[in-house]
Amino acid sequence: MLHYLENVELTECMTCGHSRYKPTIGRGKPLVAYKKLRYFPITPRLQRLFMSPRTVEHMTWHQSHHAVDEVMVHPSDGEAWKHFNSVHPHFSAESRNVRLGLCTDRFNPFGSFAAPYSYWPVILTVYNLSPGMCMSPKFMFLSIVIPCLSSPSRNIDVCLCPLINELTQLWSSGVLTYDILRK
Repeated sequence: MLHYLENVELTECMTCGHSRYKPTIGRGKPLVAYKKLRYFPITPRLQRLFMSPRTVEHMTWHQSHHAVDEVMVHPSDGEAWKHFNSVHPHFSAESRNVRLGLCTDRFNPFGSFAAPYSYWPVILTVYNLSPGMCMSPKFMFLSIVIPCLSSPSRNIDVCLCPLINELTQLWSSGVLTYDILRK
C-alpha cells in the first residue's frame, strides 16, 4: 500500500494490517518508515527544457526530422509513433507536446552477492530530442526510486501511482510553459 493522497495519515496497511513504521523504543524518537518511495516530479524539469535557450530549439527536432525509408534512427521513424499521431491528431498537431519513454531496471547498491535488497529506478526519456540528446544522461529524468527486496512486478502499479497521476494531469489539461524561443 502506498501512503499517498487520501491515505497519507494512515499508520497501517489497509490490506494486511502491517504497521507503516518500525517499532521505536523510548519516547521522543521520530517515526521511521519501513520503506520510502522517492518521487521526483517531472513537470518542472520538462518546463525547464523550454525555458533554456540551449535546449528549446531541440524540443521540436522530431517534427523537422526527415526519415529515410526502411531505416529507424529515432522512435519518430517507427510505426507506433505514426499510429499514435493518427489516433491523437490534436496532440501531434503541436510539435512542442512532449513525448516520453519509461524504463526501469533492478539496481543492487551492495553488489549482486552482498544483500538481498535492491532499488528499481524509474527513468523517463524525452523523445522530442535528437537520438544523441535523448539518450544522454542529462535528458533522462529519474522520476521514482522503488525500494524492495525482490521485483515489484505485481505491485508496480501502486509504486507508479504518483507518476501516473502527474502524467494523467499533463495529458488531460496540460501545463502552460514559457517557450523562450517563440516567446
